[in-house]
Amino acid sequence: MAILVALAAVVHPLRRHVVEPRRQALLGNVQPPGRRLALASQFGFSTAAGVGVRLVPGSSSLELADLPAQAVTVILGGFRGPYVVWLWMKVEDEKQRKIHFDLLDRYTKIAALQSDYPDMWVFHVWNIVWNVPVQWQSIERKYQWIRRGIEFLNEGYRKNPHSAAIMAEMGRIYSEKIGRSQEAYYYRRRVREDEGRSAFLIAYEWYDRARKANDQYGTLGPRSLGKPVVYSQACHALSYYATELLQETYDAFQRSVEARAAGREAEARAAADTGFARLAQAESAWDWARREWYEQAVRFEKEGTPSVLLEVYNRLYSEADVWVQQTAALRKDATYENLPEVLTRMKRPEIQ
Repeated sequence: MAILVALAAVVHPLRRHVVEPRRQALLGNVQPPGRRLALASQFGFSTAAGVGVRLVPGSSSLELADLPAQAVTVILGGFRGPYVVWLWMKVEDEKQRKIHFDLLDRYTKIAALQSDYPDMWVFHVWNIVWNVPVQWQSIERKYQWIRRGIEFLNEGYRKNPHSAAIMAEMGRIYSEKIGRSQEAYYYRRRVREDEGRSAFLIAYEWYDRARKANDQYGTLGPRSLGKPVVYSQACHALSYYATELLQETYDAFQRSVEARAAGREAEARAAADTGFARLAQAESAWDWARREWYEQAVRFEKEGTPSVLLEVYNRLYSEADVWVQQTAALRKDATYENLPEVLTRMKRPEIQ
C-alpha cells in the first residue's frame, strides 16, 4: 500500500503538470504552462538567467517546461524502469486494439521519462504517423495524426539537437508519408497551406541537417539503413521537389490552354505566366539536384562505398542532368502563342 500511495503521489503530478499540458499542446489547444512563462520573457529563461538551467553539471540545458518532468524522473528512482515498461506495453496494446483517446497521454509520459533516448522518439513517432492514421477513414483525421507526430518529433529534436536519427526520421515523414503516400495529393496541399512550402523541400532540409549532424557527431544510430543510403535521401527529396514543380508547370499550361479555348484570355495569360515561373523554378531545382547527386557520388567514391551504390548515385545524377537539359530546352521553346502545341508534346511527370 505504501508503494502504491508513493507511486500515485508521483504519477498524478506527472500527468497534471507535464503530460496533460503537452498533450494539449500536441492537439493545438494550449502551450505548456512552463513554456508560456518562458515565452513571456522577451529574452527567454536561459538568457534572462544568464545560463541554461541544469540539474547536474554537464547535463543539457532545460526549459522551464522540462523541470517538472526532470523532478518526477528523479523522484521515481528505481520505479522509473518498471513504470516505463508498463507504459510501453500499454501503448502497443491500445494501438493494436484501436483505442486512441489515451495514446497521446501515454506517448507523452514515455517521452517525459525517456526524453534523452532518440530511438524512443523515432519508434513512437512511427506509430503516431504511420500506424495510427491507417486506422481512420477520414483523410482529415489521418492528417491531424501526422501533424501531431511532427509536433511530437519536434519536441524530440529540441531535447536531442544532435541526433541525426531524429532529423532523418523527420525528413522521412515529409518525403515519404506526406509526399509520396496514397493520400499525398491531399497531404502535400495541406503542408503548403500550413507551412508555406513544399513538403519535399522541407524533407530536404531535415535530411541535410541529418547529414551534417552525423558528420559531426556520428548520431545516425544502429537502426540506420547506412550512411550512403540515408545521405541519398536528401538528393531524392530534391529530385521529387523538381518533379513536383514540373507537375505544377504542366497543370498551369493545361489551365491556360483550356481557358484560351474558352475565350477567357486574361485567365489564360495568368495561368501561362504561372507555368513559365514554375518551369524556371523546376530548371533550378533539377540543377540543384544534379549537383547534390554528383557531390555525394564523389564523396562516397573517396570513402570506398560499394560499387553497386555508386552506380545508383551516378545513374540518378545522369537522370537529373537529362532533366536539366530537357527543362532548359522547354523554357527556350515555349511561348504563350505556341503553348497548345507545346502541351501536346509534354507529359506530366510522375513522382516515383
